Amino acid sequence: MEEARVVELEALYVPRKQFVPYHDRTQRFAKIVAHRRFGKTVGCINDKIRAALTNPRKFPAPRYSYIAPTYAQAKDVAWSYLKHYSAPIPGIEARESDLTVIYPNGGMVKLYGADNYERMRGLYNDGVTIDEPAQIDPRAWPEVIRPTLSDYGGWGTFIGTPAGRDWFYKVDRDDSGQELPDWFRLTLKASETGIIGEAELASLKSGLSEEQYAQEFECSFEAAVVGAYYGKLMAQAEADKRITGVPYEPTAQVYTAWDLGIRDSTAIWFAQVVGRDGQEAV
Repeated sequence: MEEARVVELEALYVPRKQFVPYHDRTQRFAKIVAHRRFGKTVGCINDKIRAALTNPRKFPAPRYSYIAPTYAQAKDVAWSYLKHYSAPIPGIEARESDLTVIYPNGGMVKLYGADNYERMRGLYNDGVTIDEPAQIDPRAWPEVIRPTLSDYGGWGTFIGTPAGRDWFYKVDRDDSGQELPDWFRLTLKASETGIIGEAELASLKSGLSEEQYAQEFECSFEAAVVGAYYGKLMAQAEADKRITGVPYEPTAQVYTAWDLGIRDSTAIWFAQVVGRDGQEAV
């Protein structure tokens, strides 16, 4: 009977072939850019369940956290999955009060909302998944969440769809924009995974702008942000290699133009007029 129970548990979650490399990863940090409705949350929840069950540490109890943009989203999106895939395991405790499942070995998986990320300050984590980072305060990761991984060398995974070149785009890059080594990276485009049928994709595409579809289903960080006046022009200029570095002339006057950020970053343009040709840099 017990053997049959184990077989049932193993068969409850069957990873999609595109997600198997993530489960087999050896890197500490991972970045998964996936199209809508791929099933990335299901895959990451099951990865956490396995980690909690196989962590041999007795004290303190192994802790793995899933972090959504808001607590309500964590409950709506991930709580039912966590309970469903944990249910066949004998002796679990599923606590509705704080969205936590505790396993027989003491390991736990807990859901959080980044709308109150300060709640995690001072905690430890053996592994965290940050879902839709583009919708989360960029200070949450370096100031609060990342330090929770230091005690036990915990790992971190970022999953989501693009929303321009925000901190999700930059999280696995250094200050010069180069990709950091020893990161696991996975990009899952709707045109390549085959998860959503062609007819459904065509229907979805008909209701979205070109930029929206490229962002949500083709995982494009280059797609213009909705409402951006010059998004297409900037993307084309970059594709044509017309955006580049220019030398600074210390004897020429510098002009600045400021786009003051209220709910986003402040952007400052620096420009000089040198001879008959102007030059500018960001």
